[in-house]
Amino acid sequence: MTKTKRIIITILAIIGLALSIELCIVYYNANFAIDATPSICAISDKMDCDSVAKTSYSQFFGVPLALWGVILYLFFLFMTYVDKLQNIKGFGLLKVFKNPSSYIFCIALISFIISMILGCISVFKIDSICVFCFMTYFIDLLITISAKTKGESVYNEIKTSFSDFILALKDGRNVFWLVLILLLFMSILVYTSVSNILTPQIAKMKQFEQYFKLYDSEVEKNIMGPKDADIVINEYMDFNCGGCFFSQLYLHRLVSEFENVKVIQRIIPLEKECNHNMRFDGHKGSCLKAKYALAAAKQNMYWQMADVLFNEAPDSEKEIIEEARLLDLDIKKLKEDANSEQIKNEIQEMIKYADSQDITGTPTFVIGVNKKIGINSYGEFKKYIIEQGGKEKVNHD
Repeated sequence: MTKTKRIIITILAIIGLALSIELCIVYYNANFAIDATPSICAISDKMDCDSVAKTSYSQFFGVPLALWGVILYLFFLFMTYVDKLQNIKGFGLLKVFKNPSSYIFCIALISFIISMILGCISVFKIDSICVFCFMTYFIDLLITISAKTKGESVYNEIKTSFSDFILALKDGRNVFWLVLILLLFMSILVYTSVSNILTPQIAKMKQFEQYFKLYDSEVEKNIMGPKDADIVINEYMDFNCGGCFFSQLYLHRLVSEFENVKVIQRIIPLEKECNHNMRFDGHKGSCLKAKYALAAAKQNMYWQMADVLFNEAPDSEKEIIEEARLLDLDIKKLKEDANSEQIKNEIQEMIKYADSQDITGTPTFVIGVNKKIGINSYGEFKKYIIEQGGKEKVNHD
């Protein structure tokens, strides 16, 4: 490796390492430090490292991508000076690395390709950009260009790296160390993937799954349960209603335990902003949550979003979006739908319909001609459904 190439790769790797360490700090603050202030990268909704760090896309095998970046740039630095280390007593085994420049080129090229995929996910899926992340993508490209041997084709660089690897395996000592390192590496990845110790956002997704997987074949927008159900429960609710939180759990359980029960959930935000019946803002933020729940319904994710709005209780649009990113929703479409005239009209139609049914509070349940306001316990609710003709499933979870 020439002196100039060594200096350039060293500088680029150090910059990449510094950015990755900063991204580790951003990741930690976003996911573990509850009272942490926004990072300097939280510029706007479109450019926000914090929001990206909270998504499931910010990790791989249970390890934050920022930490993968630290490992990557340390590897580049190691390979840049491996020829120097080979001459130190006790480091003779490092002579197996005959063409470090080619290795750096190959790994940097792979990293850059992965970076482009992550960039597309950030722009088109998450709908938010991590500026520091994109800076590392650019660093990866520069390292790829700098490491390439002048006059050599990409094919030859890859061939050289692969040939050196095969040649190294002919030495039993190298095989031993390779297997040992791989076992240690895989053990760590299995632990991080299973425990989610470094990825609380993935742990949260798994908690949600207990709700999300229940009725995949029996859910349509804000309707849950079999289409031909004998008993139809019309629930009038508000996302900032304490009783509605418990009724949400009860309704999930009812549909799972009864074979002939269907639920239609109608949102009645008790907030002056969108409800003309309210003289005061009884449940501030209810209109905003209603908009996003109905917007999620357009992607057939109403119940998932409803569960998140109840369980996580986000206070702002930004927090709602952060939670929505864990649901594998199209965020761009979600935002557009939530702020559309169509959703506003849907909310008004629900309020108007509730008025026609003389609904004055939440939660209110209308089953046939019977109206039930509020709820005390699941046992009471279940008994009421049985009295109305509810048929329990022979086997239910």
